[in-house]
Amino acid sequence: MNMREFWDELKALDLRELNPRDLASWPPAVRLVSLVLMFVVVLLLGYFFIVHGELTRLHAARREELALRKTFVSKAQLARELPAYRRQLEAMRRTYGVLLAQLPSRNQIPTLLRDISTTAQLDGLNQKLFKPEHQVRKAFYAEQPIAMEYTGTYQEIGKFVSDVAALPRVVTLADLHLAPVHGDAELLHMRVLALTYRYLHHASLRRPVPGRRP
Repeated sequence: MNMREFWDELKALDLRELNPRDLASWPPAVRLVSLVLMFVVVLLLGYFFIVHGELTRLHAARREELALRKTFVSKAQLARELPAYRRQLEAMRRTYGVLLAQLPSRNQIPTLLRDISTTAQLDGLNQKLFKPEHQVRKAFYAEQPIAMEYTGTYQEIGKFVSDVAALPRVVTLADLHLAPVHGDAELLHMRVLALTYRYLHHASLRRPVPGRRP
């Protein structure tokens, strides 16, 4: 059958004459078209019910593979850098130990206060005020403020600040105010807040008893 005969047979077809229970009686052209349509329908159903689901799972698996690959690369990099991290951690522990050793204990606070006062006297300063304030609790340490006022020359005040910084225990100076002394052009009046810190052990981190000073 050539194409002309094929199309002529389709044009002359009356669908009412087709018996759906007797496919063998259908004209060849109709049987061919029906087979093609059935094949297309099967392909579409197969795609939507089988291939489409498999493609969806394949895309999900590829996305998961990319995520796992990124995780693997990140962990591999961390594994390569682990020795360096351990060296840094050990250095931080040593530094922490050194800094911790510079914090005075509860029993060493009075000695440190005497050292600061003695340093001011040795540097030639005239003490006007030396008043330790109440300690302030922080996360793992207590802050000991000391209100101080001195008079002295610029050089004496500079030496005092340098000597306090050189003390074996950590002492910082804050809220420094300088003003000339009336009647003496060489003297300055210094008002400053000194701060030292005391490490709180785990037992000291409990809730403080009301009315009890740290």
